[in-house]
Amino acid sequence: MKNMIIAILAAALLLGVGAGMSYAYLSAQDKAQNDFQASSVDIGIEEEFDPPTEIIPGMEIKKSPRIISSSKTECYVRAIVRFSDSSAAEKCDPLLINDGWEKREDGYYYWKGALKPGEATAALFDSIFVRQNVKEEIPPFQVLVYAEAVRCSDAGEEDSWKKMEDCV
Repeated sequence: MKNMIIAILAAALLLGVGAGMSYAYLSAQDKAQNDFQASSVDIGIEEEFDPPTEIIPGMEIKKSPRIISSSKTECYVRAIVRFSDSSAAEKCDPLLINDGWEKREDGYYYWKGALKPGEATAALFDSIFVRQNVKEEIPPFQVLVYAEAVRCSDAGEEDSWKKMEDCV
């Protein structure tokens, strides 16, 4: 009988300790506050452009687009250029891309280095030249510039673009 009382007391003690530990584990609360602010990347395209009333062979059409950052953080910038009419593109010389820009295999022109807040890139190009030897009529066309930006990261430019493309 004495052994049975000891066994019951030992079981009660183990049960009490187990219940207390379980309660402590389940009711423990740690608070952590993670303060962070998401940064946005805001860019715009600004250009000097005076559209001609008539397009003729040998003509130089002044157009000089550049990318402006209104972000609060540094960013990497790229742009792509497309003619609204492919037959008009064939009647123009290839664009003369300015220093500071680099064309890559994906067809985009990348600004070399990071663009700081409030700054602008150099113009992507300065003019569109219509070929001198064009015999047929040149249809009205637009040269469209589309730009993208991604926040600079410690991993570098290539990795920043890759991460953005993986999210899309």
